[in-house]
Amino acid sequence: MAIGNSCKRCDCNGNSDPNLIFNECHNVTGHCQHCWGNTAGANCERCAPGYYGDAISAKDCRECECNKCGTASCDDRTGVCHCKPGVTGRLCDQCEEGHSGFSSCQGCRRCECGPASLRPTCHPLTHSCQCRPGAGGRYCERCLPGFWDYSPSGCQKCDCESGHCDMHTGECLPEAAVVNLCNISCDECIWHLIGDLRLSNKTLDQLRVSVLNISTGAAANDRLKYYNYTAHRLQAQFLGWRNKSSVMRSQAGELEEATDAVVSDIKQLGEMESIVKTLGARVDEDTQQTFTLADQLTANLTELNVRIEEMIHDWELYSVQQDLDPEMVRRSTEVANGMLVWMRKLDLSPREPIAPDEAAEAHELLRRVRQLEKKLMSTDGRLSPVREVLSRFTAKLSDAQGLLQKAATTVQQTEDMNRANVFKYQRNEARQQRLAEDHAAVNDTLETAAGFISEATSTVAEVDAMVQNLTEYHAAIDGASQKLTEKIERVSMANVDLVQKADQHANEMDRQANQLEEDLRKSDANGFVQRAISAANVYNNIVKYLDDANVTSLTTLNLSLRADDAIAGISTQLGLLTVQSDSVFKESVSLRSEELEVEAEVADKLKYIEETKETMDQNTRKLAQVVKEISEIHRDRTPKRLEFTQEVAEGTRNRSSEVLQTITPISTKVEEWANNMRNNEYSATDYERAVLSAGEAVDNLNVLVPELLDKLKVVEEKKPVNNVTTNILRIRELIAQARSVARKVQVSMKFDGQSSVEVHPHTNLEDLKTVTSISLFIRVDPDKDPIEDRFILYLGDRNGRKDYMGLAIKNDNLVYVYNLGGEDVEIPLGSKPVSQWPPVFNYIKVERLGRHGKLFLTVPSQSSTDEQKFIQKGEALGSDSLFDIDPKDIVFFVGGVPADVRLPPPLSLAPFVGCIELASLNNDVISLYNFKETHKMDVVASTPCPRYKLAFSQSRITSYLFDGTGYALINNIERRGKFGVVTRFDIAVRTVANDGVLFLMVNADKFFLLELKNGFLRLMYDFGFSSGPILMESNVPKLQINDARYHEVSVIYHQSKKVILLVDKSHVKSMENQKTTLPFSDIYIGGAPSDILKSRPELSSVVGLRGCVKGFQFQKKDFNLLEEPGTIGISSGCPEESFMSHKAYFSGESYLGSTAKISPFSTFEGGFNFRTLQPGGLMFYHNEGSNEFTISLDNGAVVLNARGTKVKSHKKQYNDGRNHFLVASINNQKYSLVVDDKDKQEKKRPQSAATSSSGPNLKTFYFGGSPHSSFKNFTGCISYAYINRQDRDIEPEDFQRYTEKVQTSLQDCPVERPPAALLSKYRENTSRPKQSQSRKVSRDMPSLPLGLMGLKSDDEEPSEADVTPCYLSSSPRATRQAYHYGGTANSRQQYTELPESLSERSHFSLSLKTQSSFGLIFYVSDEQEDNFMALFLAHGKLIYTFNVADQRVKIKSHEKYNDGKWHDVIFIRDGNMGRLIIDGLTVLEDRAQGSNLSWHVSSPLYVGGVPPGRALKNIQRNSAYSFTGCVKNLQLDGQWLSSTAETFGVTPCFEGISEEGTYFSEEGGYVILDDTFKLGLRFELVVEVRPRVASGVLLHVHTSEKDYLTMYMHQGTVMVLVNNGVREFFTQVSPQQGLCTGSWHKITVIRDASVVQLDVDSEVNHVVGPLSPSSADITSPVFIGGAPDPFLPERIPTRKAYVGCMRNLTINKSQVSLSKAALVSGAVSVGSCPAA
Repeated sequence: MAIGNSCKRCDCNGNSDPNLIFNECHNVTGHCQHCWGNTAGANCERCAPGYYGDAISAKDCRECECNKCGTASCDDRTGVCHCKPGVTGRLCDQCEEGHSGFSSCQGCRRCECGPASLRPTCHPLTHSCQCRPGAGGRYCERCLPGFWDYSPSGCQKCDCESGHCDMHTGECLPEAAVVNLCNISCDECIWHLIGDLRLSNKTLDQLRVSVLNISTGAAANDRLKYYNYTAHRLQAQFLGWRNKSSVMRSQAGELEEATDAVVSDIKQLGEMESIVKTLGARVDEDTQQTFTLADQLTANLTELNVRIEEMIHDWELYSVQQDLDPEMVRRSTEVANGMLVWMRKLDLSPREPIAPDEAAEAHELLRRVRQLEKKLMSTDGRLSPVREVLSRFTAKLSDAQGLLQKAATTVQQTEDMNRANVFKYQRNEARQQRLAEDHAAVNDTLETAAGFISEATSTVAEVDAMVQNLTEYHAAIDGASQKLTEKIERVSMANVDLVQKADQHANEMDRQANQLEEDLRKSDANGFVQRAISAANVYNNIVKYLDDANVTSLTTLNLSLRADDAIAGISTQLGLLTVQSDSVFKESVSLRSEELEVEAEVADKLKYIEETKETMDQNTRKLAQVVKEISEIHRDRTPKRLEFTQEVAEGTRNRSSEVLQTITPISTKVEEWANNMRNNEYSATDYERAVLSAGEAVDNLNVLVPELLDKLKVVEEKKPVNNVTTNILRIRELIAQARSVARKVQVSMKFDGQSSVEVHPHTNLEDLKTVTSISLFIRVDPDKDPIEDRFILYLGDRNGRKDYMGLAIKNDNLVYVYNLGGEDVEIPLGSKPVSQWPPVFNYIKVERLGRHGKLFLTVPSQSSTDEQKFIQKGEALGSDSLFDIDPKDIVFFVGGVPADVRLPPPLSLAPFVGCIELASLNNDVISLYNFKETHKMDVVASTPCPRYKLAFSQSRITSYLFDGTGYALINNIERRGKFGVVTRFDIAVRTVANDGVLFLMVNADKFFLLELKNGFLRLMYDFGFSSGPILMESNVPKLQINDARYHEVSVIYHQSKKVILLVDKSHVKSMENQKTTLPFSDIYIGGAPSDILKSRPELSSVVGLRGCVKGFQFQKKDFNLLEEPGTIGISSGCPEESFMSHKAYFSGESYLGSTAKISPFSTFEGGFNFRTLQPGGLMFYHNEGSNEFTISLDNGAVVLNARGTKVKSHKKQYNDGRNHFLVASINNQKYSLVVDDKDKQEKKRPQSAATSSSGPNLKTFYFGGSPHSSFKNFTGCISYAYINRQDRDIEPEDFQRYTEKVQTSLQDCPVERPPAALLSKYRENTSRPKQSQSRKVSRDMPSLPLGLMGLKSDDEEPSEADVTPCYLSSSPRATRQAYHYGGTANSRQQYTELPESLSERSHFSLSLKTQSSFGLIFYVSDEQEDNFMALFLAHGKLIYTFNVADQRVKIKSHEKYNDGKWHDVIFIRDGNMGRLIIDGLTVLEDRAQGSNLSWHVSSPLYVGGVPPGRALKNIQRNSAYSFTGCVKNLQLDGQWLSSTAETFGVTPCFEGISEEGTYFSEEGGYVILDDTFKLGLRFELVVEVRPRVASGVLLHVHTSEKDYLTMYMHQGTVMVLVNNGVREFFTQVSPQQGLCTGSWHKITVIRDASVVQLDVDSEVNHVVGPLSPSSADITSPVFIGGAPDPFLPERIPTRKAYVGCMRNLTINKSQVSLSKAALVSGAVSVGSCPAA
């Protein structure tokens, strides 16, 4: 105390012990030391823990009534009990429903009863569940032995002789399967450990008793708890260190045994390989001989066939009676007579002996020909088995080769590991021998040394990885230098095309991208900071490489231009060229030898001798090519070329020297590090330097990444070849992953009282306005650093003037401070002073919702699993509720602030001393290492504090959080288990997302995918099957798992041919396939890289998982996903906030309903964000009889209505598509409504409303609409809503827990932006807008349309920033295997493959639903339609008819069946008898006279209708056209009909509400308009569309390959592409409101010769194209919704058909009726659209 200062009176509010006169409070701090009357605090100003009341005025602190066993804390003012997890009740005296274990006083655990339990509750002590018959297990989660087919009703008894079967598949087993209920094998070490722990517990109990006798103060008790906790940890670490040496010895022995086994396997494989090669050679020889004989036989038979055909031709020629010319007959007769005379004179007697021999030879030849023919047939029959054997041998050879390679790799790895282990073992032996010579007391140090050895081993591995990284970087530099030299030499000596050079450049970039990906995989967000360093250093290398690449590109361009000039001047002088070429070659060889010497020196340091040899061989071949190219160059410029070549070579040598000088010290330093690590000669400063480097590297991210992106953009704009752009996009993707990794670095920073960190704030500042939540971990050490008033964090304006929020330590209390424009709000947490915090990381969370604030503190327990939780609340005065921040001036400082930043007075404190680790900002993961700038942060002097991540109970359950961007990759999955007869994958998932991949395996064109689709599990796989991929999907409730609960999903591959899917240990579905082993080695979990998803079209729509994975198992072996080297972008833990839904989207027919204890008519406060484009809608609703309480929009204004009293906002434009926040409140004096803190309206409460309602009982309320109100429901988004419930504190409403959810989307709110100002109407008979309109005009430019310049085509995976997902699903809910017909007169499906038995007997069955009175359902006939069979409707009745010769069988139902319900129909023809069966009850029969009459029909078979003109011969005219309705389950003789050959106007049978329009389904289709509508040189077309996909062809007019007009959507942009014969030109509009919002959009296209104008939702753009002198109005077909692929232009980015609804199509102001179109092809429904 300084001289001159005065003393103050102790202020203990009269609550101190009056018997203490002199030491009532501390003589320095003034803190009261002896509070009594059940009070506590620095000034005895509050009730002590466990008591509540008014400690200052009333002084009535009384004991809380809460049940101590179930209460976490009691509010010191109100006495409200805060229950432990799972506990409920006003006094926290009972478990919540479905929970048990109240007596443990640790909260209640959720009953994990399976579906087969009798009830959801379980036993309060054992937690076991009562099971249904056949089910067993503690939680009724499986079948008992002897039972199978687990389901909610229990299990079925095995139908087997042995009485035992597989509990999942029901397959009989010879004996009972042993259920291993415990997978933990306890060895001797565990029992020793348990014994030691028991002894330690006894000792610690004795010490605790002794210490309690010494002191019972709170601080001493906390210290003892910490010492106890530290002792437990040290004991566990001590035992772990002692066990590691024995484990290493056992592993060395196992490796030696594995090496011997591998060597013997290699020998056996070698012998098998030689045998297989011998057999293969023998088969090849036999096959070759067979082929030779077959070729000879084929040639002989061909020649014989030709001769026979000639004989037949001659015979036909001379056998035909023809009228010939008499003169020709005379001449022929003379010739014949001459031949007869010659034949009579011919003496054949000498030939008579020879004739029989020749005849015999001819017969023998004929016999041999027939024998050869038989051999040929038998040979052909044997060829297929031979080919099959050959294919098997080839497959076995390839397998053997793969096994040999794997074995060689395994041997090499084993030898390396063996050498390393031998070396480590020798070191350990030497160390143990030296230590044994010392005193016996050093034995304890020996155990500690063993721990140091294991840590050194892991450090060596990390350093080896660093060495590997550096060597890879060196290799990259070496490769870049070589390729640069090669490029310069080739360009300087020959005319090599620039595209080829750019391709080589692209390959180099691809290799660097692969290196970046490898580094990213090593940069695990949950690892050490060094991994972030590796990712950051890659950026530096890429920037350097891109600088070199830019220089190279410019040099290459200049050199290629010079080469073009040289080639243009080629003339003579060939003789001189030869001499000079030789000299150039010699000089090049000498220069190359110098370069090779430099390369050899670098290669010696980096141990890449083999690569250097390969490089020499390649360069030798390239030099030979150079000589060849030089020989083609003429002499006129050769001297200049020689000089330039010498300069380039000299530059290359200098460049190599520079690289060598750079690499040499790095390599030397790395070798020095490695030797120091191996010799255990290192200190903790290495880690500190690494952390310092991490800070510098991450600090440079904001500079390097923008620079890198600018470089990439420059290179991309040069457009050398396609793969350059592809690699740049890939690098962009990897950079985004690197940023994500930087945000997830879970490492703290230590602040020394002078340092500070500025962190990147939240990317979406709009979300911070309404609700702001920050969580972090803080560690202070009161013993080392006395607790003083200190600053912790600040979020707000740089000058400290506007709204802000912060955290600080004041008066030994943690204080949350915020300001919303009025007075400062301070919320101190006095129930746990900072000086009483243990010196470990404590969890803090600050939360603000509107003007209400909360401060949470969680202190980890030092002796049990329970944490201490403390909560303090506060609220701002006044009506301001929004956090008003300026994006330009917002800053986020932690630990302190620089001198130029001004803090508000409540936070103007000394900087923080201790360790801080950021956790989240508005539930998004955030890290201190994602900083903008650091100030005086000396990481070497202030080493980060390690955090024990299992200190909190929520972190003790191993789980992984996936945010939709990352994934886990398990390489070589068989290292933990082998694929066997039964291969099993298990994964536990918790999510609320609709879509997401669970796991994926890919190998070339083979894949296996398990994903979520629309909330249901979906399995698809293809192992190279001939029939294509196999799909397993269903809407069975068991497959829906997006309910925010954990579900165990198992996939079993049985006998290499059967896939079994289990959900929560219950069998759901099975599928069989061709017998094939699983061809995979790697597995992706929760997502996959984009290049993998692009590899197959079936994977293009796969999205990453958003949710938690509790565990993944392969063959019942667990994997730690965070330790897998391929894991990127996932984190540990599973916060409950991830499964809460604070946002909801309402479509105008939806609403959310729940119940709560509220009193809206007496006291009420509620607020929420809303966003809409509609002027009216009901946003909140509650009623009590005729009394209504509503908050709604009316003509753009917000209206609060309570019992007829209305408070209306002043502003009336709140339907502008922007976020607005409203607060409505009611008290005894007034009704108040505040919107956006600016529009404040009030009304005095009327006297008639003074009577209160029935009190705070459970009452129902609704958001977004109501099933009772006459006011129309809301269309738009509502988010972060809150109401003042009587039974809990104010907090954001979790819409996921609401009981009524009607047609509401809780996944996302579609981003709706305000539309631009509407343009005035077009003038009459003109196609140009008024001059006063605001529009965008593009002059004709020779450029490509959007999609060909920057956007990806639909064949590629669009990036997240490029594509806006549509709100409406592309697959509306439809009845399975059902099709809808109608809309046009000829809607139909055609089947071509008909069985022969159809002519004799047929048995057709189908299900029908319709409201049509007339129409054709089924028809088949012959070509002349003499024989036919038909089923049709007439006056609502079913008629089945067919003919029997000239007679007809006609069966007509008595009742009408056009009631819109499903009816089962069977119609049978058996000869002349016909039978019609309806709904299995009505049986009608008729027959015709006669029997055994011939009856034949031909394909196609028509369903739903027939082509124009058909069936009129046999069916009445009004029934010969398509009926309107649905048909499902069409079968012939109990078998499904084969796939349809053609479809015309048929779509799936959609369920739900429909509306007028034409629907184009995702199966694809189009409409061709009739000839009355043409789109020539001048037209105006208007159409309204509601898309379900972002890309698709809307319209196409095709005249020729160079004359067409195409209108299409691509990634949310509407484009019109025109070619008038001169060239292409286009215009485009990207509407601000978007196309995929689920609303209708109006599109207008006006063409006036070469001028084309496009109008989308009143946003206009037009283009002026080139004039075409030959243009003429030609009638061309008009395609709507798509077009055949050959008709579409080649270069448009999408060729897919449009998917969605279309209506009100007009051409030149004439309405177009698509029902009268010339053709409706594919899946198009005319006249009806699904509404949702």
